[in-house]
Amino acid sequence: MKKTTILLGVLLTACYSYAQINPEDKWATWYGLGGNYRISEKSSIETFTYLWHYELNDNFNFLLLNFGYNYHFNPKLTGTVFLGYADIDSEMNMSSPHSSEIRLAEQVAFKHKLSTIPLDHRFRIEHRFLRKPNSKQNVARLRYRLGTKFNLNKILFVRIHNEILLSPKLKNSSENRFYSGLGFNISKSNNIQLGYMNRNTPNKDNLHRIQMTLFIKIDFRKNKN
Repeated sequence: MKKTTILLGVLLTACYSYAQINPEDKWATWYGLGGNYRISEKSSIETFTYLWHYELNDNFNFLLLNFGYNYHFNPKLTGTVFLGYADIDSEMNMSSPHSSEIRLAEQVAFKHKLSTIPLDHRFRIEHRFLRKPNSKQNVARLRYRLGTKFNLNKILFVRIHNEILLSPKLKNSSENRFYSGLGFNISKSNNIQLGYMNRNTPNKDNLHRIQMTLFIKIDFRKNKN
């Protein structure tokens, strides 16, 4: 009987281990919807929604709702403050209670040209108030993104950027996200992008994500320059 119990335990452990999904073995989808609403010469409202899956259109991972105010110092320099809320499922292989996050952020975005190459820089400080099922955690995160955009013609363009994320309070918290995608100009102000995101996480996972994002811009100013 004792041998049977041990054998059964070994078999159950082997089956459970086999059933575990390695995140590096799965391609997954990320969806985004971004909006920018110009209300005056110096001010605009920005919204962004992200939906992440652990697999292709399956297995919920992360939902972020972001609301921000932009102050445009000039056409090349913008400052932003954000308020966000996130719903997070941290377990890929099992059903578990979700975590939540309230996120406050300050951001500076700057764009210029290096010779004929257009470059954009984004510096962001995030204050993350995480509420897990059995604990609470408040951490700050620093983010820097360097990107560029090349127009292929009036309709198509290529977007490339790389972002570094770091939480100084946490050990082994560095993360890197590299994105390359093809964009399609739906109109002068709106576009959709389909691309590939390579995410190297603090857990040393090397993740592959297909990302689709729709960007919408609306100008509510009565007298536009």
